[in-house]
Amino acid sequence: MSTVLLATDGSDLALRAAARALDVLGRDHEFVTVAVVPPVFVATASVSPMENHPMLVDPELEAQLEGEQRAESAVDEDHLDRELGITSSHVVETGEPGPTICAVAERVGADVVVLGSHGHGWLQRVFLGSVSTHVLHHCPCPVFVVRAEGDPEA
Repeated sequence: MSTVLLATDGSDLALRAAARALDVLGRDHEFVTVAVVPPVFVATASVSPMENHPMLVDPELEAQLEGEQRAESAVDEDHLDRELGITSSHVVETGEPGPTICAVAERVGADVVVLGSHGHGWLQRVFLGSVSTHVLHHCPCPVFVVRAEGDPEA
């Protein structure tokens, strides 16, 4: 029996990618679901009497924390399992998504990794990178990428 690693961020695209992979690959596999929570970096560079008070959260950090909660709930609540009618083991990791997905794939002995591509434009991929591109180039096994609907570039 082969091992299929389903990478999820809790989005509808991740669910569609997993559903499409099941259509193509079938259900007679061992499934492992991985959600990667990006690390939260908070920089402080001040010496003031307010130093011991909680920092105000900027919108970018707030969005990252929201993404973290979404990723954790996708795994903790067996989201893909319920939606797709499968049983999978679950992994939640903190780190950069691309390298972490590759590391988990190697650790669990995945035969294929499944993930969605959000379809960011080429300029955004140049500056921000792409999780799916990283996984395609660095993963130790084949990668099944499902692009966002209506995105010819993904």
